[in-house]
Amino acid sequence: MIDLAVYVAAGIFLCFAVHRIAVARTGRIQRCMWGFALCLGVSLLLNAPDNRPAPGQAAHLVVLTHALKLAALTCLGLIAMTLDRPSAGRPSWARQLGAGLAAQVVSAVLFASAHVVVAQESVLVRPSRSWAFALYGALFAVYGWLCLVPLVRALARHARRAEPGAIRTGLWLMTLASGAGVLWTSWALADAHDVLRHGQVGLGEDLMSTLLGITVALLGVGGASAAFRPDILRAPARWFRARRAFHALEPLWAALHAELPDIALPSAATERRSHLPWPGTFDLYRRVIEIRDAYLSLRPYSQPETLDRPPAAAQPTDAADPHHAAALEAAAIAAALENRRLNRRHDTDPGTIHPAPHAPRTLDDEADWLVQVARAFAGSPEVNRIRSRVPADGG
Repeated sequence: MIDLAVYVAAGIFLCFAVHRIAVARTGRIQRCMWGFALCLGVSLLLNAPDNRPAPGQAAHLVVLTHALKLAALTCLGLIAMTLDRPSAGRPSWARQLGAGLAAQVVSAVLFASAHVVVAQESVLVRPSRSWAFALYGALFAVYGWLCLVPLVRALARHARRAEPGAIRTGLWLMTLASGAGVLWTSWALADAHDVLRHGQVGLGEDLMSTLLGITVALLGVGGASAAFRPDILRAPARWFRARRAFHALEPLWAALHAELPDIALPSAATERRSHLPWPGTFDLYRRVIEIRDAYLSLRPYSQPETLDRPPAAAQPTDAADPHHAAALEAAAIAAALENRRLNRRHDTDPGTIHPAPHAPRTLDDEADWLVQVARAFAGSPEVNRIRSRVPADGG
Protein backbone atom coordinates (compact mmCIF):
# COMPACT_ATOMS: atom_id res chain seq x y z
CA MET A 1 0.00 0.00 0.00
CA ILE A 2 2.83 2.42 0.84
CA ASP A 3 4.54 1.64 -2.44
CA LEU A 4 1.35 2.38 -4.38
CA ALA A 5 0.82 5.64 -2.49
CA VAL A 6 4.36 6.76 -3.32
CA TYR A 7 3.74 6.15 -7.02
CA VAL A 8 0.42 7.99 -6.83
CA ALA A 9 2.02 11.04 -5.21
CA ALA A 10 4.88 11.01 -7.71
CA GLY A 11 2.43 10.65 -10.60
CA ILE A 12 0.34 13.61 -9.40
CA PHE A 13 3.37 15.88 -9.20
CA LEU A 14 4.80 14.77 -12.55
CA CYS A 15 1.47 15.10 -14.35
CA PHE A 16 1.13 18.59 -12.93
CA ALA A 17 4.65 19.44 -14.08
CA VAL A 18 3.85 18.25 -17.61
CA HIS A 19 0.64 20.27 -17.55
CA ARG A 20 2.42 23.43 -16.40
CA ILE A 21 5.31 23.20 -18.86
CA ALA A 22 3.34 25.17 -21.45
CA VAL A 23 2.96 28.17 -19.11
CA ALA A 24 6.29 27.90 -17.29
CA ARG A 25 7.66 30.85 -19.26
CA THR A 26 4.79 33.19 -18.45
CA GLY A 27 6.06 34.26 -15.02
CA ARG A 28 8.32 33.55 -12.08
CA ILE A 29 5.67 31.84 -10.00
CA GLN A 30 4.73 29.54 -12.87
CA ARG A 31 8.37 28.56 -13.40
CA CYS A 32 8.83 27.88 -9.70
CA MET A 33 5.65 25.80 -9.53
CA TRP A 34 6.83 23.76 -12.49
CA GLY A 35 10.28 23.27 -10.93
CA PHE A 36 8.79 22.30 -7.56
CA ALA A 37 6.45 19.69 -9.07
CA LEU A 38 9.17 18.26 -11.30
CA CYS A 39 11.82 17.97 -8.57
CA LEU A 40 9.49 16.50 -5.97
CA GLY A 41 7.84 14.11 -8.42
CA VAL A 42 11.19 12.77 -9.65
CA SER A 43 12.51 12.42 -6.08
CA LEU A 44 9.47 10.38 -5.01
CA LEU A 45 9.69 8.24 -8.13
CA LEU A 46 13.38 7.49 -7.54
CA ASN A 47 12.67 6.70 -3.91
CA ALA A 48 10.05 4.09 -4.77
CA PRO A 49 11.10 0.55 -3.75
CA ASP A 50 11.00 -0.90 -7.26
CA ASN A 51 13.39 1.77 -8.55
CA ARG A 52 16.16 1.37 -5.98
CA PRO A 53 19.54 0.22 -7.31
CA ALA A 54 21.85 -2.31 -5.76
CA PRO A 55 22.97 -1.53 -2.18
CA GLY A 56 26.40 -0.46 -3.39
CA GLN A 57 24.88 2.34 -5.47
CA ALA A 58 21.94 3.19 -3.20
CA ALA A 59 23.91 5.83 -1.28
CA HIS A 60 24.12 7.97 -4.41
CA LEU A 61 20.35 7.64 -4.83
CA VAL A 62 19.77 8.82 -1.24
CA VAL A 63 21.86 11.91 -1.91
CA LEU A 64 20.10 12.60 -5.22
CA THR A 65 16.57 12.29 -3.84
CA HIS A 66 17.51 14.50 -0.89
CA ALA A 67 18.99 17.12 -3.23
CA LEU A 68 15.85 17.10 -5.39
CA LYS A 69 13.66 17.68 -2.34
CA LEU A 70 15.85 20.59 -1.25
CA ALA A 71 15.55 22.04 -4.74
CA ALA A 72 11.76 21.70 -4.54
CA LEU A 73 11.80 23.58 -1.22
CA THR A 74 13.92 26.31 -2.80
CA CYS A 75 11.27 26.74 -5.48
CA LEU A 76 8.65 27.16 -2.76
CA GLY A 77 10.83 29.73 -1.03
CA LEU A 78 11.05 31.70 -4.26
CA ILE A 79 7.25 31.57 -4.63
CA ALA A 80 6.82 32.88 -1.08
CA MET A 81 9.26 35.71 -1.73
CA THR A 82 7.47 36.65 -4.96
CA LEU A 83 4.07 36.67 -3.26
CA ASP A 84 5.43 38.83 -0.44
CA ARG A 85 7.32 41.19 -2.73
CA PRO A 86 6.12 41.02 -6.33
CA SER A 87 8.69 43.64 -7.31
CA ALA A 88 11.63 41.71 -5.84
CA GLY A 89 14.60 41.99 -8.17
CA ARG A 90 17.54 39.79 -9.01
CA PRO A 91 19.44 40.43 -5.74
CA SER A 92 16.57 38.96 -3.71
CA TRP A 93 16.33 35.98 -6.01
CA ALA A 94 20.10 35.52 -5.84
CA ARG A 95 20.00 35.49 -2.02
CA GLN A 96 17.23 32.88 -2.00
CA LEU A 97 19.04 30.73 -4.54
CA GLY A 98 22.26 31.16 -2.56
CA ALA A 99 20.53 29.90 0.59
CA GLY A 100 19.29 26.89 -1.35
CA LEU A 101 22.75 26.19 -2.72
CA ALA A 102 24.25 26.49 0.77
CA ALA A 103 21.72 23.98 2.09
CA GLN A 104 22.68 21.58 -0.70
CA VAL A 105 26.41 21.88 0.03
CA VAL A 106 26.06 21.53 3.81
CA SER A 107 23.77 18.54 3.38
CA ALA A 108 26.25 16.83 1.09
CA VAL A 109 29.09 17.47 3.55
CA LEU A 110 27.06 16.09 6.48
CA PHE A 111 26.07 13.01 4.50
CA ALA A 112 29.69 12.35 3.54
CA SER A 113 30.78 12.85 7.15
CA ALA A 114 28.27 10.27 8.38
CA HIS A 115 29.95 7.44 6.43
CA VAL A 116 26.59 5.73 5.92
CA VAL A 117 26.16 2.19 4.67
CA VAL A 118 22.98 1.54 2.71
CA ALA A 119 21.59 -1.95 3.26
CA GLN A 120 18.62 -3.55 1.55
CA GLU A 121 15.91 -1.70 3.50
CA SER A 122 17.73 0.74 5.78
CA VAL A 123 20.54 3.27 6.12
CA LEU A 124 23.16 2.27 8.71
CA VAL A 125 25.31 4.83 10.54
CA ARG A 126 28.23 4.26 12.90
CA PRO A 127 27.48 5.35 16.47
CA SER A 128 30.38 7.80 16.38
CA ARG A 129 28.93 9.44 13.24
CA SER A 130 25.24 9.43 14.11
CA TRP A 131 25.36 13.14 14.97
CA ALA A 132 26.28 13.99 11.36
CA PHE A 133 23.34 12.11 9.90
CA ALA A 134 21.02 13.56 12.55
CA LEU A 135 22.10 17.06 11.55
CA TYR A 136 21.59 16.02 7.94
CA GLY A 137 17.92 15.33 8.65
CA ALA A 138 17.50 18.32 10.97
CA LEU A 139 18.90 20.67 8.31
CA PHE A 140 16.29 19.45 5.85
CA ALA A 141 13.50 20.11 8.38
CA VAL A 142 14.76 23.58 9.30
CA TYR A 143 15.25 24.60 5.67
CA GLY A 144 11.74 23.34 4.94
CA TRP A 145 10.35 25.55 7.69
CA LEU A 146 12.22 28.57 6.36
CA CYS A 147 10.69 28.05 2.92
CA LEU A 148 7.21 26.85 3.82
CA VAL A 149 6.18 29.01 6.79
CA PRO A 150 6.54 32.28 4.78
CA LEU A 151 4.61 30.59 1.97
CA VAL A 152 1.77 29.69 4.34
CA ARG A 153 1.57 33.29 5.55
CA ALA A 154 1.67 34.74 2.04
CA LEU A 155 -0.96 32.38 0.65
CA ALA A 156 -3.28 32.91 3.63
CA ARG A 157 -3.00 36.68 3.25
CA HIS A 158 -3.85 36.53 -0.45
CA ALA A 159 -6.71 34.08 0.21
CA ARG A 160 -8.28 36.42 2.76
CA ARG A 161 -8.16 39.29 0.27
CA ALA A 162 -9.50 37.33 -2.69
CA GLU A 163 -13.15 37.43 -3.71
CA PRO A 164 -15.21 34.30 -3.01
CA GLY A 165 -14.86 31.84 -5.85
CA ALA A 166 -12.55 29.30 -7.42
CA ILE A 167 -9.42 31.45 -7.00
CA ARG A 168 -10.01 31.92 -3.30
CA THR A 169 -10.73 28.22 -2.86
CA GLY A 170 -7.53 27.37 -4.71
CA LEU A 171 -5.47 29.71 -2.52
CA TRP A 172 -6.85 28.15 0.65
CA LEU A 173 -6.14 24.66 -0.67
CA MET A 174 -2.57 25.71 -1.42
CA THR A 175 -2.31 27.15 2.09
CA LEU A 176 -3.40 23.83 3.56
CA ALA A 177 -0.95 22.02 1.28
CA SER A 178 1.88 24.24 2.52
CA GLY A 179 0.87 23.56 6.12
CA ALA A 180 0.92 19.83 5.42
CA GLY A 181 4.33 20.37 3.81
CA VAL A 182 5.61 21.80 7.10
CA LEU A 183 4.58 18.58 8.81
CA TRP A 184 6.09 16.53 5.98
CA THR A 185 9.50 18.17 6.25
CA SER A 186 9.30 18.04 10.05
CA TRP A 187 9.02 14.27 9.82
CA ALA A 188 12.73 14.25 8.96
CA LEU A 189 13.32 14.91 12.66
CA ALA A 190 11.90 11.44 13.36
CA ASP A 191 14.66 9.98 11.17
CA ALA A 192 17.23 12.01 13.09
CA HIS A 193 15.82 10.66 16.34
CA ASP A 194 15.97 7.06 15.10
CA VAL A 195 19.58 7.46 14.00
CA LEU A 196 20.64 8.85 17.37
CA ARG A 197 18.89 6.03 19.22
CA HIS A 198 19.37 3.02 16.95
CA GLY A 199 22.06 3.99 14.45
CA GLN A 200 19.83 3.30 11.47
CA VAL A 201 16.80 4.62 9.64
CA GLY A 202 14.45 3.06 7.12
CA LEU A 203 15.20 3.51 3.43
CA GLY A 204 12.54 5.33 1.49
CA GLU A 205 9.24 6.79 2.67
CA ASP A 206 7.49 5.38 5.73
CA LEU A 207 3.71 5.36 6.26
CA MET A 208 3.39 8.80 7.83
CA SER A 209 5.70 10.43 5.31
CA THR A 210 3.76 8.82 2.46
CA LEU A 211 0.39 9.98 3.80
CA LEU A 212 1.69 13.52 4.20
CA GLY A 213 3.14 13.39 0.70
CA ILE A 214 -0.21 12.32 -0.75
CA THR A 215 -1.93 15.11 1.17
CA VAL A 216 0.51 17.73 -0.11
CA ALA A 217 0.15 16.43 -3.66
CA LEU A 218 -3.65 16.45 -3.71
CA LEU A 219 -4.11 19.77 -1.92
CA GLY A 220 -1.25 21.52 -3.70
CA VAL A 221 -2.04 20.41 -7.23
CA GLY A 222 -5.78 20.86 -6.73
CA GLY A 223 -5.31 24.32 -5.24
CA ALA A 224 -2.86 25.46 -7.91
CA SER A 225 -5.15 24.22 -10.66
CA ALA A 226 -8.12 26.04 -9.14
CA ALA A 227 -6.22 29.27 -8.50
CA PHE A 228 -4.52 29.54 -11.89
CA ARG A 229 -7.16 27.72 -13.99
CA PRO A 230 -10.54 28.31 -12.30
CA ASP A 231 -12.36 26.67 -15.21
CA ILE A 232 -10.88 23.32 -14.16
CA LEU A 233 -13.19 23.28 -11.15
CA ARG A 234 -16.16 24.69 -13.01
CA ALA A 235 -16.43 21.72 -15.38
CA PRO A 236 -16.86 18.98 -12.72
CA ALA A 237 -19.08 21.28 -10.64
CA ARG A 238 -21.28 21.95 -13.66
CA TRP A 239 -21.43 18.22 -14.45
CA PHE A 240 -22.41 17.43 -10.84
CA ARG A 241 -25.19 20.04 -10.84
CA ALA A 242 -26.44 18.78 -14.20
CA ARG A 243 -26.58 15.16 -13.04
CA ARG A 244 -28.33 16.14 -9.82
CA ALA A 245 -30.90 18.22 -11.75
CA PHE A 246 -31.32 15.39 -14.28
CA HIS A 247 -32.30 12.93 -11.54
CA ALA A 248 -34.46 15.53 -9.75
CA LEU A 249 -36.57 15.86 -12.92
CA GLU A 250 -37.31 12.12 -12.98
CA PRO A 251 -40.75 12.23 -11.20
CA LEU A 252 -42.09 14.91 -13.51
CA TRP A 253 -40.60 13.43 -16.67
CA ALA A 254 -41.76 9.91 -15.82
CA ALA A 255 -45.36 11.07 -15.34
CA LEU A 256 -45.30 12.97 -18.62
CA HIS A 257 -43.59 10.15 -20.49
CA ALA A 258 -46.11 7.59 -19.24
CA GLU A 259 -48.94 9.60 -20.81
CA LEU A 260 -46.95 11.01 -23.75
CA PRO A 261 -44.28 8.44 -24.73
CA ASP A 262 -43.55 10.27 -27.96
CA ILE A 263 -41.75 13.08 -26.10
CA ALA A 264 -38.65 10.88 -25.72
CA LEU A 265 -36.11 11.90 -28.34
CA PRO A 266 -35.10 8.70 -30.19
CA SER A 267 -31.40 8.54 -30.86
CA ALA A 268 -29.11 5.55 -30.48
CA ALA A 269 -26.12 7.87 -30.18
CA THR A 270 -27.87 9.79 -27.40
CA GLU A 271 -28.61 6.58 -25.53
CA ARG A 272 -24.96 5.54 -25.73
CA ARG A 273 -23.82 8.95 -24.49
CA SER A 274 -26.17 8.83 -21.49
CA HIS A 275 -24.14 5.98 -19.99
CA LEU A 276 -20.95 8.03 -20.03
CA PRO A 277 -20.07 10.19 -17.01
CA TRP A 278 -19.30 13.46 -18.77
CA PRO A 279 -22.30 14.44 -20.95
CA GLY A 280 -24.47 15.35 -17.92
CA THR A 281 -25.32 18.81 -19.26
CA PHE A 282 -26.31 17.38 -22.64
CA ASP A 283 -28.65 14.85 -21.02
CA LEU A 284 -30.18 17.53 -18.80
CA TYR A 285 -30.94 19.83 -21.72
CA ARG A 286 -32.41 16.93 -23.65
CA ARG A 287 -34.72 16.14 -20.73
CA VAL A 288 -35.77 19.79 -20.43
CA ILE A 289 -36.67 19.82 -24.13
CA GLU A 290 -38.71 16.63 -23.71
CA ILE A 291 -40.62 18.13 -20.78
CA ARG A 292 -41.29 21.31 -22.75
CA ASP A 293 -42.58 19.21 -25.67
CA ALA A 294 -44.95 17.54 -23.22
CA TYR A 295 -46.10 20.97 -22.02
CA LEU A 296 -46.99 21.90 -25.58
CA SER A 297 -48.88 18.65 -26.09
CA LEU A 298 -50.87 19.26 -22.91
CA ARG A 299 -51.96 22.79 -23.78
CA PRO A 300 -55.39 21.71 -25.12
CA TYR A 301 -56.04 19.96 -21.80
CA SER A 302 -54.87 22.74 -19.50
CA GLN A 303 -57.27 24.79 -17.41
CA PRO A 304 -56.46 28.50 -17.10
CA GLU A 305 -58.28 28.72 -13.76
CA THR A 306 -55.91 26.11 -12.34
CA LEU A 307 -53.03 28.51 -12.88
CA ASP A 308 -54.76 31.74 -11.92
CA ARG A 309 -56.77 30.76 -8.85
CA PRO A 310 -54.68 30.05 -5.72
CA PRO A 311 -55.96 27.82 -2.93
CA ALA A 312 -58.17 29.42 -0.30
CA ALA A 313 -55.42 29.18 2.29
CA ALA A 314 -52.91 31.08 0.14
CA GLN A 315 -51.86 34.58 1.03
CA PRO A 316 -51.83 37.46 -1.48
CA THR A 317 -48.04 37.58 -1.38
CA ASP A 318 -47.80 33.92 -2.44
CA ALA A 319 -48.14 34.87 -6.10
CA ALA A 320 -44.56 36.12 -6.12
CA ASP A 321 -43.27 33.16 -4.10
CA PRO A 322 -41.31 30.83 -6.43
CA HIS A 323 -42.13 27.78 -4.30
CA HIS A 324 -45.84 28.51 -4.48
CA ALA A 325 -45.59 29.32 -8.19
CA ALA A 326 -43.83 25.99 -8.76
CA ALA A 327 -46.65 24.24 -6.89
CA LEU A 328 -49.20 26.00 -9.10
CA GLU A 329 -47.39 24.91 -12.23
CA ALA A 330 -47.08 21.34 -10.94
CA ALA A 331 -50.80 21.32 -10.19
CA ALA A 332 -51.56 22.61 -13.67
CA ILE A 333 -49.54 19.76 -15.17
CA ALA A 334 -51.27 17.22 -12.95
CA ALA A 335 -54.67 18.61 -13.94
CA ALA A 336 -53.76 18.57 -17.64
CA LEU A 337 -52.60 14.96 -17.40
CA GLU A 338 -55.83 13.98 -15.69
CA ASN A 339 -57.88 15.77 -18.35
CA ARG A 340 -55.96 14.00 -21.09
CA ARG A 341 -56.57 10.62 -19.49
CA LEU A 342 -60.30 11.45 -19.46
CA ASN A 343 -60.10 12.99 -22.97
CA ARG A 344 -61.33 16.38 -21.76
CA ARG A 345 -60.21 19.16 -24.08
CA HIS A 346 -60.79 22.87 -23.57
CA ASP A 347 -61.66 25.26 -26.33
CA THR A 348 -59.73 28.13 -24.74
CA ASP A 349 -55.96 27.95 -25.25
CA PRO A 350 -54.37 28.86 -21.88
CA GLY A 351 -51.06 29.78 -23.53
CA THR A 352 -47.94 29.11 -21.52
CA ILE A 353 -48.21 26.88 -18.48
CA HIS A 354 -45.63 28.94 -16.62
CA PRO A 355 -47.30 31.26 -14.07
CA ALA A 356 -45.96 34.80 -14.57
CA PRO A 357 -43.56 36.23 -13.51
CA HIS A 358 -41.67 32.94 -13.24
CA ALA A 359 -41.16 32.15 -16.93
CA PRO A 360 -37.40 31.31 -17.23
CA ARG A 361 -35.23 33.25 -19.65
CA THR A 362 -32.44 30.75 -20.41
CA LEU A 363 -32.11 26.99 -20.71
CA ASP A 364 -30.21 26.82 -17.41
CA ASP A 365 -32.94 28.86 -15.71
CA GLU A 366 -35.52 26.56 -17.26
CA ALA A 367 -33.75 23.49 -15.83
CA ASP A 368 -33.56 25.06 -12.35
CA TRP A 369 -37.21 26.03 -12.53
CA LEU A 370 -38.34 22.60 -13.67
CA VAL A 371 -36.46 21.02 -10.76
CA GLN A 372 -38.63 23.06 -8.39
CA VAL A 373 -41.74 22.04 -10.33
CA ALA A 374 -40.72 18.37 -10.22
CA ARG A 375 -40.23 18.51 -6.46
CA ALA A 376 -43.64 20.13 -6.03
CA PHE A 377 -45.18 17.60 -8.42
CA ALA A 378 -43.78 14.73 -6.34
CA GLY A 379 -44.78 15.88 -2.88
CA SER A 380 -46.43 19.28 -2.49
CA PRO A 381 -49.78 19.29 -0.63
CA GLU A 382 -50.90 22.19 -2.83
CA VAL A 383 -50.63 19.97 -5.90
CA ASN A 384 -53.07 17.50 -4.41
CA ARG A 385 -55.47 20.25 -3.37
CA ILE A 386 -55.47 21.91 -6.79
CA ARG A 387 -55.60 18.56 -8.59
CA SER A 388 -58.70 17.61 -6.62
CA ARG A 389 -60.55 20.60 -8.10
CA VAL A 390 -60.42 19.06 -11.60
CA PRO A 391 -64.11 18.18 -12.35
CA ALA A 392 -64.82 14.49 -12.56
CA ASP A 393 -67.84 14.78 -14.78
CA GLY A 394 -66.04 15.79 -17.93
CA GLY A 395 -66.87 19.48 -17.63
